[in-house]
Amino acid sequence: MNPSSIAAETGGVPLQTEASGSLEPVWHRPHEPMTLSGILRFLFLYALEFAINLPGLLALRAWYRKAKAVRSDEPMVACVGENLDEVNGIALTSRIMLRKLREDGKQVFLFGTAFHANPPRTEDPDGRVIMAPGRFSMEQAGYAASEVAMLKLDSFIKFIRRHPVDLIEFQTPGPVSAQCLVVAKIVGIKTLSHYRTDILTYSRLLVKNRLGVWIINTWTILMTRWMGPVVVPSEAYREKVGAMGVPLSRIYKLPRGVDFRNFHPDKAGNGTWSALGLPQGGVKLLYVGRISKEKNLDPLADAFPSLAAEIRGLSLTIVGDGPYRTGLEARFAGRGDVKFTGVAHGESLSGIFAGADILVFPSLTDTFGNSVVEALASGIPCVTSDQGGPREIIVDGESGLVFDHKIKGDLESKILALAGNPEKLRAFKSKARERAMLFTYDRSARAFWDFYRRFHNNQL
Repeated sequence: MNPSSIAAETGGVPLQTEASGSLEPVWHRPHEPMTLSGILRFLFLYALEFAINLPGLLALRAWYRKAKAVRSDEPMVACVGENLDEVNGIALTSRIMLRKLREDGKQVFLFGTAFHANPPRTEDPDGRVIMAPGRFSMEQAGYAASEVAMLKLDSFIKFIRRHPVDLIEFQTPGPVSAQCLVVAKIVGIKTLSHYRTDILTYSRLLVKNRLGVWIINTWTILMTRWMGPVVVPSEAYREKVGAMGVPLSRIYKLPRGVDFRNFHPDKAGNGTWSALGLPQGGVKLLYVGRISKEKNLDPLADAFPSLAAEIRGLSLTIVGDGPYRTGLEARFAGRGDVKFTGVAHGESLSGIFAGADILVFPSLTDTFGNSVVEALASGIPCVTSDQGGPREIIVDGESGLVFDHKIKGDLESKILALAGNPEKLRAFKSKARERAMLFTYDRSARAFWDFYRRFHNNQL
């Protein structure tokens, strides 16, 4: 995620680098493919980081106890995660949530590692978003734009001394989170986790090596148990986290949100579809998200030719990028009624959503589904799978339809039921934004802060 992307998506101010007074000198850390030699080097450096920083950690423990001798009822919170320095849903929503809480006067910080090609930095004058220097990183399996990184641990120690937080929320159970979790346990900082990615399913879909799948899944389960209470965005994932051995009494469903300033039916008039050369007439199907195997896009590719033969003027626009884009483009080769736009942001994305008629979101692995809420906010209904969080966002039969992923052809029949019935489609559109208004960032921010405060005060 580059500085201009962050500013565009979150309404932030220009970033600070070392030249303007940031945390660390700009340097480029080693970055390698995920090979055996890379993994062995990663493990060695990972252990070395703890060894060389042990004196600093023990000193931090004594300092922190003194710093927190006088305790406030209102907590100071840090959110920590992996890959926060790239364009992804967790990175963007974390920044927007932080902005909302800071606007309400709350003390909240976002801490991650700078991508290997980016300088370590803070992203605003208050230093509330920190992209700290990493020690070493490797390419992440199945995600060319992501990385498995480790933190220069002294940067987190310095962060805690500057901002002695009361709570740490971990966004993902990766190596950076593990480093910071160890620090928190040694120092005595309360921790919790936010289960935002279905890592157990992703690993089975994206990692071919069975041992690799076992290692990733075992790591994820152990980390999720060790991090403390777990926040989930849907009932479906309360059950999945419970299956990891986390007691249901320690799993909390909290509402997620979308920035409604950017998504509205009125955005249909901003000229985006014309500017991008997208279809102007007929029923316009849309998919927005990562183009990868775990998004279950093959059933949509299977269904579209028959749907296009049935419904005159039907088109499909696919927004996003990912490792399966080339394969999916090959499946639609020669079809003028299918368009790929690549990644879209800001006004362009808003216009794409509002100018469509139906969002098709066939994923079986999403814990929530930001694209589904963004579509509803833009006034368009959705067809979602019966798995994961998206099915809980729509009202089946009112603002969207849910297809049974186990029934062959059910996705096609659900799309046809909407796209082939103009009266029903209009009725569903009229209900879409009303449903979306349950998922505002204001509501989500209030719920999260109440949860943080109760956890801080031992009231859970």
